[in-house]
Amino acid sequence: MNPRSLAAGVARRWMHFWFEPTAAANLAFCRILFFALLFVGYAAHDFSAWGSVSRRFWTPIWLFEHTGAEPLDRSTLWILQTCWKTALIFSAIGLYTRVSMTVAFAAGAYLFGLPHNFGQTYHFDAVLVFTLGVLALSRANAALSLDALIARDERRSKMPAAPKSAEYTWPVRLVWVAMAMVFLGAATSKLRHAGIAWVLSGSMRTLLIRAHYGISDADPLVKWGLMVANWPAAASTLAAVSLLTELLFPLALFSVRARWILVPASAAMILGIRVLMGPTFGGFLSAYVFWPSWTAVGHRVHAWVHSRRHARYSATPSCLLRAVRHCSLPGKKTRQASGRSA
Repeated sequence: MNPRSLAAGVARRWMHFWFEPTAAANLAFCRILFFALLFVGYAAHDFSAWGSVSRRFWTPIWLFEHTGAEPLDRSTLWILQTCWKTALIFSAIGLYTRVSMTVAFAAGAYLFGLPHNFGQTYHFDAVLVFTLGVLALSRANAALSLDALIARDERRSKMPAAPKSAEYTWPVRLVWVAMAMVFLGAATSKLRHAGIAWVLSGSMRTLLIRAHYGISDADPLVKWGLMVANWPAAASTLAAVSLLTELLFPLALFSVRARWILVPASAAMILGIRVLMGPTFGGFLSAYVFWPSWTAVGHRVHAWVHSRRHARYSATPSCLLRAVRHCSLPGKKTRQASGRSA
């Protein structure tokens, strides 16, 4: 194959991946679901408790060190988290969306990063901060938002739907890439520090057993982890499946078939961690709303509702009666013609 044609084909695929024109409603659905799930997941979470931790434990991470951010007192943190949660609601409904998403990103970056400065490490909030930043830079308010509705009413005209554009594609793809890098990073870290021994040495058994002794941020939901740990082959199989899922997850960026397998498998893996081991990844799961094609889902739901409505209408007695009359009773001209022929 000609190297130039190969390079041109790769360039086209690259541009198509990032800038394929899509409908504004798809990104809007992602915005609504992501911010709504984030609000539900953190509505009862209190970040202000970190304002009472002694400064002796303050070891700033690079973000706080380079920005000069300092730990806030408890009352200020309470105000900040209230503003953040309010911004999540405003972003979901699409009111002052650009400002709300910017506030959600800035406040969320501080609140999510604050525990890391005291030695509390989470493995899922970096994707949330990244997603908040992507949405703050996007045009996620172009559809299904109060801002768009208000703008249409102010013009006193029925504005057409926003045309398909690449502006509604690259934010979704960027979240895909971020999630793929998280899973790939987890897999390469396992292989780098333990290699294949992470699967064969019984590490999964140890993790399953330790989870039932109060070392996690939440207790396992069931005791099945101990049952799996009693079967070394089952524990090793579970470790191998999780490692392969993480290692192969970047294939979901390029292959639709791989996407149908790896995305649900990774979500099931995260849910399995919560059920069997206890660590909560609820926030991370909210980023999965960027994977489905919501416009395609909407079209299928609309077609299903329309078909059901049509079937229900066709089955009504009045409709059947009209059909019988239409087929059995001749029209006026037909009756006149039959009379003349007689």
